[in-house]
Amino acid sequence: MSTAATVAGKAVEASAERKQARAMDAAAAERRRIAANQAGAVTRTAMENQRREQRNARMQLAAARTDAAASNITASGTDTVRTLDLATRLEDDINNRTNAALQEADTIRTQGHYDALDLKTQSSQARMRSGGAWLGAAGGLFRGLSSVDWKSDS
Repeated sequence: MSTAATVAGKAVEASAERKQARAMDAAAAERRRIAANQAGAVTRTAMENQRREQRNARMQLAAARTDAAASNITASGTDTVRTLDLATRLEDDINNRTNAALQEADTIRTQGHYDALDLKTQSSQARMRSGGAWLGAAGGLFRGLSSVDWKSDS
């Protein structure tokens, strides 16, 4: 294979590696953006669900108080215990679901970050291969130039 073909082949290889690195950088940025959007959507949904569930819990507590008043349980003092127990259970359920959703959002965000870092690492490796290919092209060019007999008069 001639020196020119070797140099051209290495230059094409270097260019392809550089393009791959740029594509991986773009993919990393897109992965981060997608993960941030997904995590944001999960967070917004969790907060809206929490507000809705708190409204429902207030309605359930009001209904429990109405039932207790209608049955004259309030006079014995057990209404307060029942209401507190119900309020605690409802609040715990709401908090548990909200925390689980927020943890899911955090997991999505973290996984997106790790995926983007992996793509950035691959991008860096492609850039290094590109640099190596350019050095190979330059080396082939210099080898070709050094094999020329510069002293001949022909």
